[in-house]
Amino acid sequence: MKACEELRTDETLRELAVHGSVQFPFQHYRCRYDAENGNLYPWHWHSEAEAILMLSGETYCLVGNQRMRLRAGEGVFLQSGVIHSYETPDRCEMLTLVFLPTFVAPEGCSLYTHFVQPLLDANITYALLTRTEPWHAEALATLARLGDITQTGAPGAELDVHAGLCALWATLYRHRELLAAQGLPESCAHLQTRLRTMIAFIEEQFDRKLTLREIAHSANVSDSEALRCFREGVCASPICYLNRHRLNFARARLLQTSLSVTEIAAEAGFSSAAYFDRMFARCFGESPTLYRRRRAG
Repeated sequence: MKACEELRTDETLRELAVHGSVQFPFQHYRCRYDAENGNLYPWHWHSEAEAILMLSGETYCLVGNQRMRLRAGEGVFLQSGVIHSYETPDRCEMLTLVFLPTFVAPEGCSLYTHFVQPLLDANITYALLTRTEPWHAEALATLARLGDITQTGAPGAELDVHAGLCALWATLYRHRELLAAQGLPESCAHLQTRLRTMIAFIEEQFDRKLTLREIAHSANVSDSEALRCFREGVCASPICYLNRHRLNFARARLLQTSLSVTEIAAEAGFSSAAYFDRMFARCFGESPTLYRRRRAG
């Protein structure tokens, strides 16, 4: 089972990593996150669908304006093309399965036409899986079995993986109308496209002074539309997202370099070290100097 790799994306936030292969478009990861090493896994999307099973701890899965709390034994299914992120308040471990829907059944065959395409067309963005609903428990049990299969790697594991993914897809297919009702509106695709562009602009230009107008202009939208996209997409204003990205960048630099706090503040795009100190303490509960000292060595 692979460990999670550092996220790399293109200018639209599309993940650049290759999951699996052309012949076997499936990959499994065991991902560990903790607050000390960056508690926010950056916003991204990919053509593959994604299924998560929480193994320990808790995290928040962020999709659009939804902030879903996931605890050990719970999970979530994310449809292909959906921009998402993860945030953990402390530390957690999760099983992550990433696969192309065409792995369930290839385009052109009757299984794809009758069972894969209808789920793709059902305006389903995600499925939160808790242990309270019987069919949720069924899907979670399937994810757990897939985790066991991928970990043991026994002969014929590829066939068992395919069978497990088909079982998961069948469970979701049977409840597609219910899932479509809880999903994001149809306008979500346009919102996410614009949001991807603006976030990519922020994460490329964060080390200099940025204005709302510049951020909005990067996606050719008005200031008010930029505010709406961020509010509905990531539950923050563009400037709040910018500052959060700067702070996460600065926190990593505090632990990874010997640069002074003033130098790191400048690298992160803050106008002064004093302002950086205030923002950092407000976000993380202690000054940058104390944060570094507590975690040194």
